[in-house]
Amino acid sequence: MKTDDFNFLVEFAIKAPSGHNTQPWKFENIDTGIIIHPDFKRALPVVDAENYELYISLGCALENLLLAAKQKDYKCNVQYPENAASSIIIDLTKDDAGKGTLDILFNEIAKRQVTKSKYNDKPLSDDVLEQLGSCFKFEGISMRILDSKKDLENIIPLIIEANNLQFNNSDFLNELVHWIRFSKNEAEKKKDGIWSATMGMPGLGRLLGSLVMKNFVTAKSEEKRLIELLKHSQGLAIFISDTNNAEAWVKTGQAFQRFGLTATHLGVCHAHFNMPCEEIVVRQKLAKELGIENKHPLLLIRYGYAERMPYSYRRNIEKVIIKS
Repeated sequence: MKTDDFNFLVEFAIKAPSGHNTQPWKFENIDTGIIIHPDFKRALPVVDAENYELYISLGCALENLLLAAKQKDYKCNVQYPENAASSIIIDLTKDDAGKGTLDILFNEIAKRQVTKSKYNDKPLSDDVLEQLGSCFKFEGISMRILDSKKDLENIIPLIIEANNLQFNNSDFLNELVHWIRFSKNEAEKKKDGIWSATMGMPGLGRLLGSLVMKNFVTAKSEEKRLIELLKHSQGLAIFISDTNNAEAWVKTGQAFQRFGLTATHLGVCHAHFNMPCEEIVVRQKLAKELGIENKHPLLLIRYGYAERMPYSYRRNIEKVIIKS
C-alpha cells in the first residue's frame, strides 16, 4: 500500500496499550495491506508465559489500525493468527464509495490512557454503563460488569492470592523492575516501559528506584495498595472468551480497545487489574467464582472517574516497521 497511508495507519496502531508498555509489535507493508507481527523480543516470559497478553496487545493495535483505515476509505479483511506464533494479516482495498467515514472512537485514540491512580467516588450512570456494555461485538467474546459491593468483595481473595504469587516470585519482580522507567530522562530515552510518573511515583532514578522496588515493595504492601485502589473504583469489567487461543486473544484485545476508547469518549478512566487472570491457577478459580468454568476470563479492568495522569511514551514509527 502507499507509504503515506501505511505510516498513517501505523502511527495510530502503536498508540495501543500493552503489558508493561513493551510495545511487542512489528508492522510490515505488503502489496495487499499490512501484517502485524508479534515481537517476541519484547515478550514478558514470567507474567505472560502463554503470550496471551501479548496477543491481546496486538488486538488493541489492530482495532486502532482498523479505525484509522476507515478514515482513509479502506475496506478491511482480517486474517486472524492460527497459533501463538502467527501474525495478523489485514487485507486493505480502497472503498470507492467511502468518504473518510468518521467513527467517534477514532478521535479518542490519541486521548486514551491507562489511568493507574486512585479514582474518585462519583458513580457511573446507567446510560454510561449501558454504552460501555454495548461497545463491541466479537464472536466468542463477552464482558461482565461487577459493580456491587458483594461481587467486588468476592473477588478480593483472588486478587490477593494472585498478588502474593507474583510478588513472592523474584523473577516476576525482576521482570517488572526491568520495564519500569524510574525517571523522565529514562522514559524519554527508551520510549517504552512503565514511566514511574504514570503510577504517581517520584522520579528516583534507576539505581534508587530498583533498590526501593526490590527491598521495600512487598506482597503485603502491594496487597494494601490494590485493595485501596479497588475500594475507590466504581467497578470491574471482566473480558471473557469462549476459547483460549491466539484468535480469541486478539479479539479480546479488540474488544478491550473499543471499551477503552468508549470509556475515554465518556470521560471514564480505566486501568488493568489483571493479576487473577495472569496466574492460571487463580484464573481457574475466578472462572468458577463467575460460574463460567467452561470459559476463560482473560482480562480484568477497573474503572471510575479521575484526573488524567501523565501519558506513557511510544517508540518512533521507524522502530516498529519491518524494512523491505
